[in-house]
Amino acid sequence: MSTTSPVRLCAVEEQEIYREMYKSALTSDSPIQLLEVLSNGDGKAIREAVISLEPDVLLLGTRKLGEEMIEELRQIRSLCPSMGLVILLLLYSDQTLKPLRLLALKGQGGLALFLKQSLSQVRQLCNIILAASQGQIILDPTLAASLLIEKPEHSFLKQLTARELEILSLIARGYTNAAIADALYIDIKTVEHHINSMYAKLRAEANFNHRHPRVSAARLYLEAAGELLPRCSNYLAGH
Repeated sequence: MSTTSPVRLCAVEEQEIYREMYKSALTSDSPIQLLEVLSNGDGKAIREAVISLEPDVLLLGTRKLGEEMIEELRQIRSLCPSMGLVILLLLYSDQTLKPLRLLALKGQGGLALFLKQSLSQVRQLCNIILAASQGQIILDPTLAASLLIEKPEHSFLKQLTARELEILSLIARGYTNAAIADALYIDIKTVEHHINSMYAKLRAEANFNHRHPRVSAARLYLEAAGELLPRCSNYLAGH
């Protein structure tokens, strides 16, 4: 029997259906202890809940992040630098993503940023929360693509599909093909197909052929990510 303490979670969610889902999914059998589920309150209410409950992870579910809430999250991040943060969005824009890059760099706690529509299994949500509690930075591949592709000096990323970016990010983290297939719920032959397609697109990059292609691809990805994803496991759901 495991003696590992469950991850303590405080959830702030503006949509009732998701509030009920958290309560139903995160039961006593889960590795996550749901301390409280709040409706989407103001920044002061969220700060008070964090101070009172001392969660390992704060989950914020919202349709779209506004500037005031992003600033509030920065303050909470400063107040509780080791606390993980999971943000689930329904909608997003470039104006939302840019300040979130700075939020990712603030504090030692993990950060997960996902679109709600990307989540289809309870295990996905649990793994995202657990990863954030361990200090990891994980991104929905759709959002990761938007964050990275805006840098013109890394135009090669524009050639890759969202799935190829997912796989490339996992390669950069040292995942084997089998581990990638398991993490993304796809066949290993499909993984190999995407990797070969990705290599074909990256061969035009300088120095790509001077090293093992897997190492070169990982290096190119990490250089493009720069300081944004030093601890990123991008889309660990299911692994």
